[in-house]
Formats: sequence, structure tokens, C-alpha cells
Amino acid sequence: MLLKGRTAVVTGGSRGIGFQISKILIEQGVHVLAISRSPGKLAQAKLALPSLETISADAADPAQIDTAADWVRNHWGNLNILVNNAGIMETDQADLTTGDDSVFVKTLHSNVFGPYFCTKRFLPFLLKAVDSRVINVGSRSGLFTPNLQSAYGVSKVALHALTIATARELEGKVAVNALSPGHVLTDLAPDGPGDARSSAEAALQMVSMPLSIAGKLFHATPSDGGRPAVAIERTWGEF
Repeated sequence: MLLKGRTAVVTGGSRGIGFQISKILIEQGVHVLAISRSPGKLAQAKLALPSLETISADAADPAQIDTAADWVRNHWGNLNILVNNAGIMETDQADLTTGDDSVFVKTLHSNVFGPYFCTKRFLPFLLKAVDSRVINVGSRSGLFTPNLQSAYGVSKVALHALTIATARELEGKVAVNALSPGHVLTDLAPDGPGDARSSAEAALQMVSMPLSIAGKLFHATPSDGGRPAVAIERTWGEF
């Protein structure tokens, strides 16, 4: 339990990939605060993980994240790990040129502005801690290729760009990387063939990497024979 005693904030931490990341960090002795817009989902997560701390907040609302930052200030004082996992994907991915404007705006606000707001507001606590990490949960849908499509894909490209730019600013202080979690079964992907636990295992490996590894995109690979999934670095334009 090399991470025992460390602290972590996981947005969207009450279900799916976020819940599994919260769970695996707690198993490693980390104190975890899960943030979610759904009090009901947080209550369910708390039942499953009694030591989990919870706050109901919208990760894309800076005022609400200010409140969560105050919680960290009052209870922990510093922060070792921030996982920007919260995000949305409309079930009907309309064409960019014909879809409703509100879908594009809402998707970019949640998937890009949210991680930006959270990173900025939790940064003072990350800088107070030693060996701090930020993981932005991206997607292979956000690879900069000719196959790029939809508001969701554009939002994940922007999130990957935010990862690179933030990592450059915080070089040597906080390691910022992105994780493509794979096509796993979640509320956003009810047809996902994979297990979200693999995504959590990859995130766990990423927070254990040297601080010098930053501004990278990693892809979660399926667990093999009970061994942890490996986060494999790839270029920003291929998988």
C-alpha cells in the first residue's frame, strides 16, 4: 500500500469508472472524496465504501467546486491526487452541423470546462503535497484523426489539449496526464464490453509513475490473468 495516507478527489466518483477508481484508491489506503451531482448515487457509493467522503456538486460549476475546495482545505489541507472523471455524452450523437447548439455547449462545458475549473481550484492543495498527480479521463474518441466526430469527440480532443498545456505549465510540480479508459460498461456506455475495474487499475498505475512522466495519453488495457491492467502510452493521434 505505497499510497497509504494520501488524499484524492475523484469527480464523477459515485458510479462507473469514477466509482471503481475511488474503490481501488481506498483499497490502497488513500483517503478519497467523491464528487457527484447525484446525492442518491453518492449515498449508494457510500454504502458500498463506508470510508468514502462525498460531496454533491457539479464539477462544471466553479462556485460549487469552490465549496469542495473549502472542504479539502478544512479537512486535509493538501491533495495528492485529482481525477477529473466527470463528463457527459449525449446518447444521440447528432451531427455538428445539424445538432442543437445546446448539446455542443453543454458537452464542452462539462467535459472541458469542468476539468479546467477543478484543476485550477484544487491546484493550491496539489502544490502543497508531495508527488501530486492529475488524471484527466479522456477517450479514444478524442484522438486527432480523420475519424473525429461529434461534440463528444471534439470535447475530448480539447481535454487532451488541456492536459498537454497544463502539464507544461506544471512541469516538475504536478504530473498531469490523460487516460483513455477503454470501451467499458458504464451508464454512458451500456453496451461497453469491458470492465471498469481495468480502467481503475490503469489509473492506479498512472499515479504511481515518476513525476517526470507528464503530458501523456495512456490507454487502459484489459486485465490479464488477474494481473493489473497496464496503462500503455500511445501518441495523441493513434490507437
